[in-house]
Amino acid sequence: MSTIETSRQLVPWRQLWIWTVFIALDTATQLAFKWGADGLADMDFGLQMMIRASTLPGVWLAAIGYAATFIVWMLILRDMPLSRAFPMTGLAYVTVPLLAWLALGERIDAVQAGGIALIVAGVIALGWEDEEDGDGQT
Repeated sequence: MSTIETSRQLVPWRQLWIWTVFIALDTATQLAFKWGADGLADMDFGLQMMIRASTLPGVWLAAIGYAATFIVWMLILRDMPLSRAFPMTGLAYVTVPLLAWLALGERIDAVQAGGIALIVAGVIALGWEDEEDGDGQT
């Protein structure tokens, strides 16, 4: 087996890994924002709220999460066209509500569940590769 063949076989595993990291980071970041925002529930927007926000661990975790997500996003875009990569970010519209339900006890009603199913179907449809050339272009 040549080096080229070996690298082509590893690419899907690398993409799966990097997308898993991206979605996990993005989801954790959103949950951290919620945690931080809960600590600000009794305040109106303004300087005092911003000062208080700067002391909350959830806000700091969210900021760090955004920075980490940015780095992983750059790695993804280095190897994938934006037109294929961007729809994949929609998976966070699945993981965030599901983890908010599991971790925070938030509700998911039938309409939201249907929307989540449509997002999954859309991501699958947009990410489907043409089997003829394997690069998603016809």
